[in-house]
Amino acid sequence: MAAVSPRRCGSTLLTLFFLSGGHLSASCFKVAEGGVASLSCHYSVKSFGLSRTCWGRSCGTFWCHNILVQTDKNGIISKVEDRYRLTGDVMDGQMDLEIQNVRRTDSGPYCCRVDINGVFNDKKVIMNLRVVKAPIINSPPTTTTGLVTETSTPTVNWRSLVSSQLDLLRKNSTLLRSDSVNVEDSLPSLSLQINVPILSLSISVLFMLAAVSLFLALKRTFFVSSTHLSSEEPPHIIYEIRMRRPVQENIYTLD
Repeated sequence: MAAVSPRRCGSTLLTLFFLSGGHLSASCFKVAEGGVASLSCHYSVKSFGLSRTCWGRSCGTFWCHNILVQTDKNGIISKVEDRYRLTGDVMDGQMDLEIQNVRRTDSGPYCCRVDINGVFNDKKVIMNLRVVKAPIINSPPTTTTGLVTETSTPTVNWRSLVSSQLDLLRKNSTLLRSDSVNVEDSLPSLSLQINVPILSLSISVLFMLAAVSLFLALKRTFFVSSTHLSSEEPPHIIYEIRMRRPVQENIYTLD
């Protein structure tokens, strides 16, 4: 609850005292905005009995003006808003008004009026409430310790992972071996089907090339021999040789 500090009232409340009849007491209070203001009012039930009482923003001519809280002769309380309430023992004449969550608009005069029989016999208590801005409290910096939460990472079973990879490699190697065996089995038949015709063709070509080479060699030899004979022997002898006729030699004796 915020502290309410009383101070001396000005001439305004004194003017109200002279303008209104009956018993009048006045005081002033200051309270911080957002706090709780407690305005005190009391009358003697033994002297006046249980009387009607009201709290308003002003005393009015015959009754409180702008009523906030009031009671009847039976002590039943009625109020206009939950922020306002009567504290103390109402049956004992303790009529303190408590205002919760005070606002800046709550500043101003408040009147507690007790209905007492007779002319101008009502008891009036006037209080001036001043709502000030709440002070700024510099609170020390709070150090918060951060909680380090460890996130549980799933553990990896490396042995099972490695074994699964090895099994996969074994399966792949088995498949590769089976494929290679199938390829090797199919290669001989394929090579026989392809290489036999090629081999026979190659041999035929080689024979033909050998025959051509031999023919060219014989032809060249014959041409060279004929050229050699033609260069050493006379033409008629060469002719006779070619025709396979006996050659007659002419021998002449010169004296």
